[in-house]
Amino acid sequence: MRELCRVQDEFEVAYSRIVVLSVDPPEVQAAFRAGLGARFTFLSDHERRWLPKLGLCEGTDTLHHPYRPAGFTLFPDRRIHRAYNGYWYWGRPRMEELRADMREVTRAVRDDWELAA
Repeated sequence: MRELCRVQDEFEVAYSRIVVLSVDPPEVQAAFRAGLGARFTFLSDHERRWLPKLGLCEGTDTLHHPYRPAGFTLFPDRRIHRAYNGYWYWGRPRMEELRADMREVTRAVRDDWELAA
């Protein structure tokens, strides 16, 4: 999460957004967000309504119903560009991968990406 805070300026300059979804209650998220110095949006699914719909339920622990951490880069219309498995450390996206994903998305949606000759 600290890495996302380090690149939030880059995302803002590029007219891109970072959004975090967790199962923490809003007041816990607010304290965490403030402690990090994050300016991006935190969404709460503390009632766990969206986890099954997003396919992020962890199936092995049926007592606590934890979620599978995941990361996504999206197109402006919210189609998934790339999905990352955050369950394992090496499955999480590195900042270089997020930058490359955002470059690919921007190139795909911007008619003026290439300068006219």
